Amino acid sequence: MAAKTYEELFHGRDYPVIITTPQNIFYTIGFHTTARRPAQIGCNCVVMFPDKTCFFFPGGWLPLVQEQMDFEEILPVPYYGGIEALAEKIGEAVKGSPCLGFELDGMELNLYLAIEKIWKTEPERRWEDVSSCFKRARLMKTPEEIQRIRASASVAKAAMEYAKTIIRPGITELELVAELEYFMRKQGSEGVPFTMKALTGENAARTINLPGDNVIETGSMVLLDFGATVQQYASDWTRTFAVELCSRKQQEIHDLVWKIERSCIERIRPGTTFQDLMDQAMEVLSGNPYAQWFNPYLGHSLGINSQEWPTIIPGAEEVIKENMVLTIEPGIYIPGLGGLRIEDMVLVTSTGCEILTGLEEETFLLP
Repeated sequence: MAAKTYEELFHGRDYPVIITTPQNIFYTIGFHTTARRPAQIGCNCVVMFPDKTCFFFPGGWLPLVQEQMDFEEILPVPYYGGIEALAEKIGEAVKGSPCLGFELDGMELNLYLAIEKIWKTEPERRWEDVSSCFKRARLMKTPEEIQRIRASASVAKAAMEYAKTIIRPGITELELVAELEYFMRKQGSEGVPFTMKALTGENAARTINLPGDNVIETGSMVLLDFGATVQQYASDWTRTFAVELCSRKQQEIHDLVWKIERSCIERIRPGTTFQDLMDQAMEVLSGNPYAQWFNPYLGHSLGINSQEWPTIIPGAEEVIKENMVLTIEPGIYIPGLGGLRIEDMVLVTSTGCEILTGLEEETFLLP
């Protein structure tokens, strides 16, 4: 990943910015590690200035940092000691600046307090939240990011095809999850970006439920919602299957959700708003007896995280632009019956969108 510049991220500002969340450190300079237990190994952060970028990290990390960093673009600043030592290094680097940008929604409290303690001698200083800068920058994907998302989606697609061959009466939700996670690891996934959903029956009636020891039965529905992580980028998609038997009610719900999803995808193009998509979903649902169980959450952006800002919900007026990657995921959740969701990832193009997920043969009923 090419390092980001101060101008790209913080146009119009002139103060140093401290970046502490692992996702934005990776987005900014390309460094990543999954060994992120600060109490055990220490903290790392990036401080960006209008004219330079510094990476602060525990001295013991130097070999790992050297493997990943181009020191012609990034100035390495190793430190030795605990959080106070890191705060001291940052304090020295930003000395004299009246303002320090930071991520309000992600900075560790102990580092914030350690820097505050140092700043007591300079009372004119203030903090400025720059979280929105990262949200908007990460919304628009570069060609390299799109390539990584494609690769992640490809692994997840293969896993869903595999799922069709192993879903059967008698297997539990957790057994299914274990099989699919192992399959994706063998296909090159670095791990799952969120807890995989393999939910059947009543357990699928709420979007927050997790897989358990529930046994898949003949005639039940199974909701699969998962993604892979490839080169630090996530995928996320959903299919719901009926196992061996399908009732008329189940088929009606499936056909309705499919119609909502496809009609919304057809509307995606630069200039369309998120509210336009919500309006489209409600138009399809109008007068339908299942409309009362529709969850008015239609999708979200994704990239480094499986769910990123913004979300497609009622009142969201974000305008769709080329090179956004979004999910469209309508769902109907009926107590006593279960939930049925269909979700795909789409890349916004200059004239419409490209669907990045999907089955070779779309089917609801599994034999």
